[in-house]
Amino acid sequence: MGNARVFAIVGGLFLVLNQSAYGQTLKVFVTNDDGIAAAGLSALVSELIANPNLEVTVIAPATNQSGTGDNLTLPPNQIGVSAGTTAAGYGGKQVTRYPADTVMFGVREFLPAPPDVVVSGINFGQNITRDVAAELSGTVGAALTAGRLGIPGIAVSQGFGSPMDYTKAAKYVANVVEDMRTKPRLAKKLLSKSGRNQRIVLNINFPTCSAGTLRGVKVVPLAELTSVTGYTLQSDDGTTKMYKAVVQTGNMFASDCTSTLEDPASDLEAMNNGFAAVTALNPDLTVDSKLSRFRFLEKIPFE
Repeated sequence: MGNARVFAIVGGLFLVLNQSAYGQTLKVFVTNDDGIAAAGLSALVSELIANPNLEVTVIAPATNQSGTGDNLTLPPNQIGVSAGTTAAGYGGKQVTRYPADTVMFGVREFLPAPPDVVVSGINFGQNITRDVAAELSGTVGAALTAGRLGIPGIAVSQGFGSPMDYTKAAKYVANVVEDMRTKPRLAKKLLSKSGRNQRIVLNINFPTCSAGTLRGVKVVPLAELTSVTGYTLQSDDGTTKMYKAVVQTGNMFASDCTSTLEDPASDLEAMNNGFAAVTALNPDLTVDSKLSRFRFLEKIPFE
């Protein structure tokens, strides 16, 4: 049986994804926002390079860049690029500025050809809800930058807590990448258009369980961390009425792996009830109408 490949011309890039039930190698670009020496990135890279069918390139920020979203360094400012290593000693490049810069530099300048997938993480702390994932997360920002370049992206984060252990998240993401390499379903979905010739991004968050154990994986939409439920009249001078918003705020730090809730409605509810949350995003964030197409991700093992 001959080689099967998916070809796409997007954003001026000629993207080739080898679908390797036929033994092809997948090119994986790894970055993060915690910095190249971070424990989460090292755990992820160590799991990925254990697969001989993956070609892994690391280009990550030189220092912690948490909370920088999808910021890019533009003239007259410059980025510095030098050799660096992960905490476990895997060699790569370190960039002095933002996570999105690492992806843009890697694709536009450093790599001889675009990668098949960009994996960003594993972040120290969860990146859930629209408020955080859309506006703050450098981890998600790097993956979204890849999506805008026509390259599928995976952002992965480990929720705060004790003990902090990246093992299951790293194993799960490595299995997702292998699923992409060996089976047409995920590769086809991630390469499908999402918005303006952009590619889908997966935002993956694993809870840290201080009691109980990880309950599984759920494909869910992003929650709104802060929502306005109404307004209260504060004053009226006869000309102008002054109102104060009534705000409801969720708790991002309440993971309960002993919960018995079975069907979380959002990434916030999933994480708060002991599930890992997977949300399919485009550069405009949740791909609500396409979530059901990713339910099979709930069955991929994490240990």
